[in-house]
Amino acid sequence: MSVQRGVCEPSPSPAPSTAGRGDFEFIPLTPSCQRIYERGDHVVVGVSPGNSYFRVGLLTELLRWVRARFTQVDVIVPDSAFVDNLMAIGYPPARATQKARGEINAVRNRVVRAWRAVDDSAPVEGHLHLLSSLLTNPVYQALRARAEEAFNQDAELSSRCLAMSRVVLRSYLDGDEPTAEQVRAGVRYLLAELPFFVGSADIFGVPTSMCFYHKPVPLAELVFSPESSFRASERQGYAIIRPAAAASADDRERVSASPGLVAKSS
Repeated sequence: MSVQRGVCEPSPSPAPSTAGRGDFEFIPLTPSCQRIYERGDHVVVGVSPGNSYFRVGLLTELLRWVRARFTQVDVIVPDSAFVDNLMAIGYPPARATQKARGEINAVRNRVVRAWRAVDDSAPVEGHLHLLSSLLTNPVYQALRARAEEAFNQDAELSSRCLAMSRVVLRSYLDGDEPTAEQVRAGVRYLLAELPFFVGSADIFGVPTSMCFYHKPVPLAELVFSPESSFRASERQGYAIIRPAAAASADDRERVSASPGLVAKSS
């Protein structure tokens, strides 16, 4: 993987792109990310099991939006990582696998329905991947090994991973606080996804690639920083992509809740 120091300088104030109903707001993390978006080579759409955000209607509009802007679209369902999180909160392995199977099948069915609703003539086969099917990819394996090494050696990366793990596990525990042991076990989920943050272009063998989420992710901000020990490839982009209408509603909510400056959503 080719990494160039300084190409992922933070963008001082990325300009969101918005439109009307059925469109999405795009906020690139850096100027380099904006350029990669404009190339439109490839995008990774991560769809997590157990996340109510990914309804069929939203998936349909999201896939319509990205398929109009990128030459290649690949959807990833983090199945094996989902099992890891269930075990982190106390599910026995067999029960975690059983529960995950139902959630994963439901997510796959929603993705297929949404994909076909956009264009039934374009086959979803080859573009919908379970994470477990990519674990033997040699590029993924190398990036995963680098992620684990960085987690063990880089205090800032470790701190952000643990903080994100705590937030994710709280949602699984209905707001209850996970133990330190659970938080550390839950980091496996993040380490499984980090290779796509920094090198999905290399994993899928495309010139450039975008990853995204619908909320700010402090971990993404770190790996796109020139100071990070685990930096994204110069061919990798990252952005916030969310429904424009939802973004406007979030902005109104933040304004009404704050007498002064509007804080960035978390």
